[in-house]
Amino acid sequence: MTNSRCSTRGQSHTVEVDGLRIHAVDWCPREPVANRRVLLVHGLGAHTLSWEPFAGPLAARLDATVTAVDLVGFGRTRAPQRTATLATNRQVVTAVLEQLGPATVIGNSMGATIGIGVAAARPELVDALVLVGPAVPHPRPGVGDWLRLMWLAPVVVPSLGARLVALRAARLGAERLVDTSLQSTLTSSHRLDADLRRRMIELTAERLTWPEAAPAYADAARSLVGYLAWGIHRDLAVAAATTPTLLIHGSDDQLVPLHAARHAARLHGLELHVLEGVGHAPQLEVPDRLLDAVGSWSTRTATVAAPHAASPAGP
Repeated sequence: MTNSRCSTRGQSHTVEVDGLRIHAVDWCPREPVANRRVLLVHGLGAHTLSWEPFAGPLAARLDATVTAVDLVGFGRTRAPQRTATLATNRQVVTAVLEQLGPATVIGNSMGATIGIGVAAARPELVDALVLVGPAVPHPRPGVGDWLRLMWLAPVVVPSLGARLVALRAARLGAERLVDTSLQSTLTSSHRLDADLRRRMIELTAERLTWPEAAPAYADAARSLVGYLAWGIHRDLAVAAATTPTLLIHGSDDQLVPLHAARHAARLHGLELHVLEGVGHAPQLEVPDRLLDAVGSWSTRTATVAAPHAASPAGP
């Protein structure tokens, strides 16, 4: 990665991997440490904008080059010829790490599950793993968990999913779609920076004209449900055994309940940091508190301070 495409305020560029043009944003500290990198992976329906309040301060705190990517089918990464499944995006994240070099991977929600899969399969590419509100299942779901699944069920039906997503988006429109999403992921969505919200709405309005947007969301949701049912704990056991891993979860997460995160942490011996009064996307809601949690853990475990000695050649 070259300094010419990296700044303290964030610089957009394209990473070409696996025959795809992946939209990415880089943030650099004023004096970055060589080979110290962080890769940010967003959740279902999110994008690089979701990391803005957190990424720049993180780069400064860790003296690391921080890169956020738009996964296939999301943000500004257009790839209508590819299905936006977890498998596709695990391959993309792996290819990005092969090009940029090993990094600490921080994922939110679905992005955390992608990070788990990459760390399990290619541990040499992941210096450390931070799971922020990861999508993890609970072995004994309560009424609230079943209601969540009932709401999601039609979306994951192959013949219905894309049509339902498109109909909902058309009915709500870009502004209401963004606000509805923010209300379900944040406990205090009114505190979000007004300019950031405006740019989220503009991006959503643009994406509503893209025919591949609705199928991408449905494909990702369907593959995520399958992974939660059959593969995530297997991969998390492997990842936790080979990679320093931190789990951070909001106590008031409406999408993934805290008891599911506690179960995953106990099952795999993970350190769990609970952010009280916080929802599903702390990088938007309480970026300073998330930064403190990641920064103090990185210092204690020396995960970011001691990256792999050998890195693949960059572009």
